[in-house]
Amino acid sequence: RIVRILSNFAYTVGCVSLYLISMWIIIVAIIGIIVEIQNTPFIIYKLLDEVALLVFSIAVIDVSKYLMTEEVLREHDRSPRDARRVFTKFVIIIITALCLEGLVITIETAKTDITKLLYPILIFVIATFMMIGLVLYQKLNASSEKN
Repeated sequence: RIVRILSNFAYTVGCVSLYLISMWIIIVAIIGIIVEIQNTPFIIYKLLDEVALLVFSIAVIDVSKYLMTEEVLREHDRSPRDARRVFTKFVIIIITALCLEGLVITIETAKTDITKLLYPILIFVIATFMMIGLVLYQKLNASSEKN
């Protein structure tokens, strides 16, 4: 019981910290967008940095929400079906964040040094394999539920 209380406390502190840091990043990104829009030589590429910050912070908020709801607020053991649903949602959050980050990095790399496109391409490849893995996971679970 004490271990459970301590782990719930640790999860709560970690999740609240992640949430507050993410909110701070969102505020800084929005201020950066406002400042960039007010600049006379408006450069769209500088906005991409702020977009990357927003995407990252939203993904971190989703992860902290997931950890809080699944590890702290969960009162009872969930069914295997609920566990699969939550796992699927969590993986989709990660895949979405990877794809958006890959897109931002691809655009930034393409404007500076096209020879460094390997890293953004690898991000997309990893996200693609994660999506294929998720589809296979869902197909295998759907076939096992029928049996």
